[in-house]
Formats: sequence, C-alpha cells, structure tokens
Amino acid sequence: MRLIFRKTILGLSGSAAIGILSSLICCVNAQAEVFISRYSVSLAGVHIGDAILRTSLEAKTYKVAVSADFSVMLVNTRIAGEASGSRAGAKLAPDHFRMITTGGEESAVETNFAGSRANAKAAQHLRGLLDPLSALLVTSLKPGAASSSCNHVLPVLLGRTRFDLRLYPKPAAEPAEKPAAVTCLAIASDSRPGQRDLVMEIGFRKLPKPHVWLVEYLSLPTQNGTLAIERAETAVSGS
Repeated sequence: MRLIFRKTILGLSGSAAIGILSSLICCVNAQAEVFISRYSVSLAGVHIGDAILRTSLEAKTYKVAVSADFSVMLVNTRIAGEASGSRAGAKLAPDHFRMITTGGEESAVETNFAGSRANAKAAQHLRGLLDPLSALLVTSLKPGAASSSCNHVLPVLLGRTRFDLRLYPKPAAEPAEKPAAVTCLAIASDSRPGQRDLVMEIGFRKLPKPHVWLVEYLSLPTQNGTLAIERAETAVSGS
C-alpha cells in the first residue's frame, strides 16, 4: 500500500519529485513502514535547495537517512547522513551514525554507538545520548496528544559536541511562522563554555498511518536571514 501526501510550496512543481519518491519506496521490505519527505530549503525567502528525509521503521529496528543539496553565494554544499539502531516502541537506542558534508565546508562525523558498548568507559560516555537524526525521529514518534511532541529534553551528540535540545509548546499568543498542527520552540544548548544557544521554531503535523508526527517546517534565524526548511511532499508505504 502506498500513500502520497502532496503540498505545493513556493510555486514548486512536485510531479518529478513524487516520481522519485515513489520509485524509492516501491520495493521496500513489506514488513517496514517507510516514509520519505522532500523539503524545500530557503534563506531570507530565496529558495536555495532541497532535502530528502527517508525513515524506515520495523518492529525492533529503525533507520533514518538524509540527503541535501543547496547553494549559497555560488557555493554548492551537499550533506549525506544516516542513523540506525534498535527500538522498543517510541524508545530508540542508536547503533551507528554518519554524516558527510562536501562543498563549501567539508566535514565527516561518525559515531559507532554499538561498538562503543564493549568499552566500559566509552559506553558510559555515550549512555543516553542520541545522534541528531535519531533525536529527530524521537520527536516524531512521541505518542499522545499533539502538545506532547513539544515536551522533550534530548541529549544529542554530534561528533565531539554534546548539546541538549529542549522543545517547548509555543505560547498561543505568539503567531507561528507557518500553519501546523502543533508548533514548538526548540533551544539547542551547547555544552562548551561561551557558546550561544540556538533558538528554532519547529512545526509538526500528524500522519494517520504510520502514527508519526512529521516535521512540517523548521525556522532558524541566521545573520544572513531566516533559514526555513519546509515540507513539500511525503510518500508513505507500510504494512
């Protein structure tokens, strides 16, 4: 069974992307629930690229992959990342994380959570930590009412940098950047001294099947204008 949820953003035609998304999920494991979303990325209101987020949920395991391609000031940047691990319902335990950035600023980050468990010191250091992609999935799997998607404090590890991601319901008196079923304020607090907190706005919308909260948009102020990541369309397949 395959379902398509389409949304037009910034006048983009989604027909080509839908074809790509459909071809990506047509041959997935029938026992897995897979949802693939395309996101439009803009800076100061100007479209600069796109990102694809692919999530696969099985009874005891999960996998999240992201690929993004965008250009700023004639500099092209590509990001490819993947996280995998085990799950017990909405509780996730990451096994492996990797993210590679090429183009303007090149970097590579890899964390072997599963391999580190054999080392007592490393296991203690990583206990309870999530990689960024697994943390994103945790927010999507939160059961219960809509507001529960905004009640999180997630310890996240990216390379050697540890930060806490705190999500709060946005006060009703404050207008949201974009319409969404639930809107959260997210604060990323870097554990290193002298680092400033990042404050973001994240909107979620619930899918009927699988029972997940999709990230509808993310808005982050920068010195070059607001960075906005908005969901354009989603393809869903599952048993």
